[in-house]
Amino acid sequence: MKLLFITYDADFDEDVMEMLNSLGVTGFTKWDRVLGKGQKGEPRLDDPVWPGFNCAVAAVISDDDQVRILENLKKYCLQRDGKGFKVFVLPVITVI
Repeated sequence: MKLLFITYDADFDEDVMEMLNSLGVTGFTKWDRVLGKGQKGEPRLDDPVWPGFNCAVAAVISDDDQVRILENLKKYCLQRDGKGFKVFVLPVITVI
């Protein structure tokens, strides 16, 4: 199993949630109004100096679904030139 940790511009929220649903990712944890700064982008701190914020989703997927789901997430990322959308993939050792 793998844990997907996806961070994205809040403007993409509807697209991302629809995409995950269409890919069969039905179990997830979502955070709204996530603040921070990526390595290449501008800060998104939801204040007058650095406006805007992100969302984040964590979802566990099976190894069998990993390639299909990651291919679709990569396509979405490339459509946005890698801006405002990032996916981190981590191994899941144990679920309790």
